Amino acid sequence: MGGSGIVLGLALTMFMEWHLEEGLRGSARDTLNAVADEIAHELNEDINNRQREVELMADMIAGRNAIDLQSIRKSMDELQGRESTYAWIGLADARGQVIAASGGQLQGVDVSLRPWFAAGLRGGFVGDPHDAVLLARYLAPRPDGEPLRFLDVAAPLLDKRGIAQGVLAGHLHWDWVRQVVSDTVAKRRKKNTVEVLIANRKGEWLLSFNRHTKLPGASLQAVQSDAAYLVATQKVVAAVPADGLGWTVVVRESIDSAHAPIYHMRKLMLAATTVLAALFALLSWLVAGRVVRPIVELADAARSHARDAAQSPEQPRKRAVDETLVLGAAMDQLAHHDRLTGLFNRSELLARLQQAIEQARPRRSFGALLLANLDNFTVLNNTRGHEAGDQLLVAVAARLRQLEDEGAVLARIGGDEFLVLLQDLGRSPGLAQERAAAMAATVLELLATPFALEDGACTGHSSIGVAVVGDDATTANEVLQGAELAMLEAKKRGKGQVAMFDQSMRDALHERVQFEQDLKNAIPGQLVAFYQPQVHLSSNLQGAELLVRWKHPVHGMVSPARFIPLAEETGLILPLGRWVLETACRTLCEWAAHPVRSHLVLAVNVSAREFSDPGYLQGVRSVLNATGANPQRLKLELTESVLAKDVDEMVDKMQALKALGISFSLDDFGTGFSSLGYLKRMPLDQLKIDQSFVCELATNANDASIVRAVVALGQGLGLQVIAEGVETLEQRNLLARYGCTCYQGYLYGRPAPIQEFEATIERAWER
Repeated sequence: MGGSGIVLGLALTMFMEWHLEEGLRGSARDTLNAVADEIAHELNEDINNRQREVELMADMIAGRNAIDLQSIRKSMDELQGRESTYAWIGLADARGQVIAASGGQLQGVDVSLRPWFAAGLRGGFVGDPHDAVLLARYLAPRPDGEPLRFLDVAAPLLDKRGIAQGVLAGHLHWDWVRQVVSDTVAKRRKKNTVEVLIANRKGEWLLSFNRHTKLPGASLQAVQSDAAYLVATQKVVAAVPADGLGWTVVVRESIDSAHAPIYHMRKLMLAATTVLAALFALLSWLVAGRVVRPIVELADAARSHARDAAQSPEQPRKRAVDETLVLGAAMDQLAHHDRLTGLFNRSELLARLQQAIEQARPRRSFGALLLANLDNFTVLNNTRGHEAGDQLLVAVAARLRQLEDEGAVLARIGGDEFLVLLQDLGRSPGLAQERAAAMAATVLELLATPFALEDGACTGHSSIGVAVVGDDATTANEVLQGAELAMLEAKKRGKGQVAMFDQSMRDALHERVQFEQDLKNAIPGQLVAFYQPQVHLSSNLQGAELLVRWKHPVHGMVSPARFIPLAEETGLILPLGRWVLETACRTLCEWAAHPVRSHLVLAVNVSAREFSDPGYLQGVRSVLNATGANPQRLKLELTESVLAKDVDEMVDKMQALKALGISFSLDDFGTGFSSLGYLKRMPLDQLKIDQSFVCELATNANDASIVRAVVALGQGLGLQVIAEGVETLEQRNLLARYGCTCYQGYLYGRPAPIQEFEATIERAWER
């Protein structure tokens, strides 16, 4: 017994060690991912904030009629005082001479050869860290003797023609990055057992933060794949085209460090195994007597029962025959009837339907199959519980049994669907349809009277589909499918409706199935991105909307109005939306390298089905990381139907995406949910007036009133307002008079493929 206890103890130790190892690995990975995400997020936010501050100050300086250098220096000193990350802020003229600087440092110095100046003339700039050059003699050295390092951000001063008149730059202390890393590690871990590394886009190490501050000799790829460590990575991207950034934050912890608790547990378990073995032996000895004795007694009783049975065999045999008959009847009932209502089940009804079809052919006598679907059954189940739902189903079955007097065969085929099979309705399909319609009306009437359930009354309104038996269909499944298609058509017409099956319904179904398969095959090979400009009141191009088109190999261009609803119904909207997002981000990366297009914001439509998908947030992050696109140039257009979902969850998801720098527009505003209480909670940037209100703006007073109200609402909430469907100058002028400052429509350009779009804007806006 003691040996068994030792074996058990060792086995338990091995199992707990394995279980703890798995748990520790998972916990450590979660922590490392959280640290990497937080560091990357903090760096992204800080760098983008500094870049925005520099851009804003540059725009303010450029917008003045005359440059007041004393006032500019004061503003620089104030900004540096508020944000200690800045080591220096300076303004250089178009020749590269510093004309104003914080603390007066470097004024009069030629910086035309510095990388930030040349890049800053072309547009916003963020660089990689570098050793101090010109500022080294003005600032105190580091206490550890290491060289001073800075990271540069810059923005051009543009005149009204868009020509650079100078560059405003800020040098950021590199120690700020060390502080972000230190604070994050301290907040996430009680002891510093993790190592944080940062590499630039070339894979060169910029920073190492742990107990040993030396940079690793191994490459970024080797560090990421080192089996001796648990590793997490995250990207740092800039809000502007950046020579630097594209950094990779690597957070890692050695396997030995992560598994330290296992070694401690192993010592404790081995010490406890000896004690456990002794206790197990003692307990086994005490329990053996209690366990074995009843087993012996049970064996004796079994032998006694066997002797009695041998002396009187007839009675048990008769009982066994009776039980077999009862069991057979019960099995037959379960095989052919619905357990809840007692009506025939699906398989039995299909068998009788097939028999009716075969009998109808030689006799030229037509029948009909009615499929009744309860209209509000799901609501009843969700609000009053499944018990109330079961009571309603039993009550419906009881009422339908009245039809059995007229020769009807009844079945429940699952959920809230009932079948009524009618035979010998006439010798023509038309007469059979007429009599089946009369029976359907009787069913509606039977179910219209409220049902008395235990917790209150309930209505049983239903939608009914009717298919003729003995017409074209040759199998029971074909007839049932026809009744189902007719029932769906009745549902479309409203509650309490009846629809007759005709072949066009089956043709439409086959066409839909083929269309769905074609759409599945179209992603991504047959999809084409079109772009339509979005223009500001000042006639400046501020961005575009990406609109997806489907170039079918047989049918040509397919309208989005046809394939987008199908994609949403079938779930294909998820891969389709992913393709649109990836295409938009790749386009933004290409535009980022173009000085004139780098400022453009690209909008993409996101359906409620996409946005509510649990993986959507991570999917957006993955696309941004994979493409390196600037999230501040990406705008997601949501429809009001998003608000019909879990509002708190939707708002949280929007906030998470907003933190990445993504902006939001509410599309087709005024045509859907329109709850102002929810609207004010959403972190929106823009309202989009639906084109239905714009097309008759000049002649319809109601449309004009709605547009004015939407503009006033947007202004009250601090949101930009854009109108779509602007086709005439008159519409544009009216919108401008009402306060709408942004426009999209044929007046400014039709949706076009990327090459045509870029050529058009080059002629119209890049002159």
